[in-house]
Amino acid sequence: MASLAVDYDKRLEAFNKIYPEVLKQSLSENSPFGKLESMLTSFVNEGIIQNEDIYKTLAQGLLTLSQSITAQSQATTISLILQGDDNEVNAEKANLLKAQAQTEAQKPNLIKAQTKQIDDTRKIESAKVAQSYSFGLASGGLSIPDEIYKWVKQKVEAI
Repeated sequence: MASLAVDYDKRLEAFNKIYPEVLKQSLSENSPFGKLESMLTSFVNEGIIQNEDIYKTLAQGLLTLSQSITAQSQATTISLILQGDDNEVNAEKANLLKAQAQTEAQKPNLIKAQTKQIDDTRKIESAKVAQSYSFGLASGGLSIPDEIYKWVKQKVEAI
């Protein structure tokens, strides 16, 4: 079974490995951020944006978008790291289900063994009763009839 202790150093190492790639992809040329940055640059270069206030407004929008992307990429990275825990938990659940299935598969054999034990106990008790009856007759000075003798013998042999 997997350990439930959290290895924070391992998590930090995973974050440091995954986060730069997620952020890079979030800010790439083909991302919404990259497309907006490209449009803004072309608007300035082509002279479409000549007013400084419009430029500042668009630049502020780009800044807001980049902050949102950064926060979302961090959340995505942490989610990816935590999914590893879910995978471990799911693997342990699968192992538990396999063990339960194996236990359930053995129940018919257990029921058969218990049934046999009950039958054997019943036969033994029946033989004890028959034996006690025949001994009671013999101790009282009575002769044991052949039928009772055979009956006791059958009960003992049935065991």
